[in-house]
Amino acid sequence: MKLSICLTAFAMNLASAAPVDRPWTHYNKLLELVRMDKFYAAPLAQRDKVVMLGVVHPDDPAMAEKDVVFTIVNGADRVRIQVSANGEFEVPFNPAWVKSDPEVLTTVPAGQKAKFTFNAVPVMPQRTQFDYASLMGGVAQVNALIKAQAGMLRFLMPDLVGVKLQFRKESHATVVLGATRIAADANGLVKLRLDKSLLAANVPVTLSEIPASTDFLQD
Repeated sequence: MKLSICLTAFAMNLASAAPVDRPWTHYNKLLELVRMDKFYAAPLAQRDKVVMLGVVHPDDPAMAEKDVVFTIVNGADRVRIQVSANGEFEVPFNPAWVKSDPEVLTTVPAGQKAKFTFNAVPVMPQRTQFDYASLMGGVAQVNALIKAQAGMLRFLMPDLVGVKLQFRKESHATVVLGATRIAADANGLVKLRLDKSLLAANVPVTLSEIPASTDFLQD
């Protein structure tokens, strides 16, 4: 499970008439539920190294997260948003939709509720060689976004101090930071704390392979 940087879960009544692809809410409300309205309100230069994901957990234990689908109805077009097995989903951002506020459908059965939070994950280059600033650039951005957008809750938010790289368990992956080589643990995980001296030198980074997933490291 990726780090959830929202400490408060939001519940919303999903009552409506039909159990499949039924009317539920509107685009701007969906953005608000998972705090993406705040995220996209920030200038691109302050968030280009961070990906914001919504997270949904149906209250009914009989419904798996991966069975939840949201559909944005924009005129004749329908944009379907599939939810992952751990409840994560990405809402496409479209300024035109912010103005028109199209309807959003859901497959969550009528009368059920769901909890909404959000996760942030770092943007990583999809290659095996890059510089240290590209590896750690999202850390400063996400911490600044938390402080700017969390309001009074910012004092309860965790400090993010680096990144986690999850490689295939069987790969025996390595990460080279300048002259330092770091091996993945038995589960294929490498935890890297932000090092200011390495950032100042912007040392080269070499991965033995592209990681399967990345996450922020919490202090």
